[in-house]
Amino acid sequence: MTMNKQMHQRAIDWLNQAADLLRATLDSPLQVKQKQNARDLVTEMDCRIEDYLIQQIRHYYPNHQILSEEGQGDVFPNTEGYLWIIDPIDGTLNYVKEKNHFAILLGIYYNGKPVAGYIVDVMNEQLYYGIVGDGVYLNHQPLLPIQIASLETSLIHGNVHLFIHNRYQAREILNHSLGMRHYGAAGLDMISVIRGEAALYLSPRLQPWDFAAGLAIFTAMNYKMTTPTGQPLDLLKRQAVLACHPAVHSQVLDIIQSTDSEANNNDN
Repeated sequence: MTMNKQMHQRAIDWLNQAADLLRATLDSPLQVKQKQNARDLVTEMDCRIEDYLIQQIRHYYPNHQILSEEGQGDVFPNTEGYLWIIDPIDGTLNYVKEKNHFAILLGIYYNGKPVAGYIVDVMNEQLYYGIVGDGVYLNHQPLLPIQIASLETSLIHGNVHLFIHNRYQAREILNHSLGMRHYGAAGLDMISVIRGEAALYLSPRLQPWDFAAGLAIFTAMNYKMTTPTGQPLDLLKRQAVLACHPAVHSQVLDIIQSTDSEANNNDN
């Protein structure tokens, strides 16, 4: 399924409006609630941005399905037909505490296959998008990533707790690289791989709205995004994610699989 030009332009317009709204209200008092713990927050702006995007999709594409982080989409979506996957604020804790390093994520799929992905780096006013079969762009200009030669000559990105607990042989992967960085927002960590600033991003548990936009962009780039055991990602399931430059994907899989680690390498 090719991307409809009108749908693409609408998605960009909606994301730009949402990003403008976030920047305009950045210094306003926030209503902040905990979800599971103090690191897992939701604000009224998460809900407001999600509601805005869903209203637009429902108006123009009433037969499309929606999966969204704050639960305002379809209750039991499936992958038949068009599926829009939304993270209204990726990095809510950063948004609340730093006023920086957060993004808006949107992935569009058809029958379970990626069509287009969008990541808005809100504070840097940068829109990254990938259209499968067309390419990847930064602010509407073709993106030419920095070349990655090997894991040994590259930085990596990953969840800090993953390295502390050595999930998926994370320390061994780190030992093969030049060092580790982490934004605390999956979309921005994936951008580092998209730009060629890092060879990979590894996270032990991402929800579909955390990785759907990135997976579509990676597909458009012919980059690799799988589970840490090399399996395809499930759009409706929380799972571990390995997002790689193609030059290092096989090497990283070999490192992960080289040492037995019991339930350590469980993708659930």
